Amino acid sequence: MKERLFIRFTSDEKSLQWGVLSASSEKHESFEQEGELLLEDVEALAEVVAEQQIVLMIPAHRVKCFNVKTPTKNRKHLEKAIPYQLEEQILDSVDSQHFALGAFDEQDRLGVNVIDKDYFSQLVTLLKDAGIEPDFVLSEAACLPSFKDAWTALVEDQVLVRQEYNNYWSADQGLVEQLLKLELQTDELSVTQAIRIVVTESSQIDLEAIPGLATQKESVEDAFLFLATNFDDKSINLLQQEFASQKKTQRNYGVWKLPAIAASILILMGVVYTVSHIMYLNKQLTTVEEQIHAETKKLYPSLPLTTAVVQVNNSYRTIGGASGSSVSFAGLMNQSVTSMDTKNIRFSQIEYIASRGQLSLDVTADNYDILTKSQRNLEAAGLNVDMRNASENGGVWTARITVGDK
Repeated sequence: MKERLFIRFTSDEKSLQWGVLSASSEKHESFEQEGELLLEDVEALAEVVAEQQIVLMIPAHRVKCFNVKTPTKNRKHLEKAIPYQLEEQILDSVDSQHFALGAFDEQDRLGVNVIDKDYFSQLVTLLKDAGIEPDFVLSEAACLPSFKDAWTALVEDQVLVRQEYNNYWSADQGLVEQLLKLELQTDELSVTQAIRIVVTESSQIDLEAIPGLATQKESVEDAFLFLATNFDDKSINLLQQEFASQKKTQRNYGVWKLPAIAASILILMGVVYTVSHIMYLNKQLTTVEEQIHAETKKLYPSLPLTTAVVQVNNSYRTIGGASGSSVSFAGLMNQSVTSMDTKNIRFSQIEYIASRGQLSLDVTADNYDILTKSQRNLEAAGLNVDMRNASENGGVWTARITVGDK
């Protein structure tokens, strides 16, 4: 997992909590850093922001969830059609609402989140003016764990409930019992519905008396940490369409000053950003490997090939530390090319972000399934993968895929 800075607005939206989870720990018992701020002092949080992925959790009552059957899977068409398909279910004018699209579920339903456009615009602007640009914005309830055999509830002053992957909401404690009874009647369940109730020392709730609801309680010390550790980057990101993240990748060329190291980047990657132009990669792995070996021999003609490659890799460690090592650099390049469907995917540009130890790949394909298949293959290879900005234009799909070590 990448290092992430989590920000959670309180339900009254007058203050926020923040916490940093490191990339090194599998089991997070606490935040690396954490704090609380009044919303009017949000500028102070910019001092904490470094190169983490920023995840913003907003109050669940701000987000409405829908699972929609659609006549098409074309994302561009859906962006235009979904608002009017949901028009009768949205109390306000669809023009005043922002519609964020997710993935199709096992029942072939499209997940949709809806939020007031003015509120969301003001929120994004507030953070941007404070020097904070989130990579991911979602409902806090979308960070509850999702189970096929049970609902989940987190009890605080407001109770968060998640019934399925894209069906989550919040309510005051006094209303939760009645709402759950209504949900059980609506679902017309023929068997008992299970719900996992997560509580803290300061929060309790009694739902055992609801007919047809089997409860299972567990305790956590920190509700915010519980949500952060259950964050799923496949949830619906509200930063779409006109709100899509404009954060630019910051490239640090300072560590690549030595001519020999600059040459070795070209050798191992096959493609890299330079000051004035981009080299394009559109060849199979075997061709790349042949070029790597040939260029390595040019740099160290008197050394055996294996020794020469080790020498190049050691150069990366000397000036770049762990992020410049062959594991996060050449290894990422090798795993990425071998895992992706290179027969059907074209690479328009590839960038190595040394400060994060990541490869950033701009790719094109004839359909969305090819992109998602390559994403799954990369994840199966043990890599941390993030695909964003997927869009279709004239029958061609483009996306940016970021690859890093877990």
